[in-house]
Amino acid sequence: MFGKERENLKHSLSPCCNPIAGDEVFGFITINEGVKVHKKECPNALSLQSNYAYRIIAAKWVDSSSDEFTVNLKLSGIDNMGIVSDVTRLISNQMNVNIMKLSFDSDDGIFTGVICVSVKNKTILNRLLENLLKIKGIDKVMRD
Repeated sequence: MFGKERENLKHSLSPCCNPIAGDEVFGFITINEGVKVHKKECPNALSLQSNYAYRIIAAKWVDSSSDEFTVNLKLSGIDNMGIVSDVTRLISNQMNVNIMKLSFDSDDGIFTGVICVSVKNKTILNRLLENLLKIKGIDKVMRD
């Protein structure tokens, strides 16, 4: 919903910050593409708000239970036998979240990974992040 009147306007999610249901967002009225939805902490937010304040519109999530949002996660930690298996088992089997893409690299006993998942909202994403951090060997998990 957008603006004080809570209108349902033509919109799309901005690829620069990839907002998902539950993120605090605002709308930016574009010239040709309707409203672009950005996270309030988007890297471009300050520039948009200071240079184009007249094109900013309040935005709020409404029922998006049928929507899926693609999110990239970056992981790092100590590489150990079975870490990839532990991660995929948690995401797919325990959390019932779909993995779209997966990439892991290891160098001198330290691993880095990028996982693209599909989630319904920020609550599920936050629970996934918390559970990933409980896996032995994972030191850091962050949303890209």
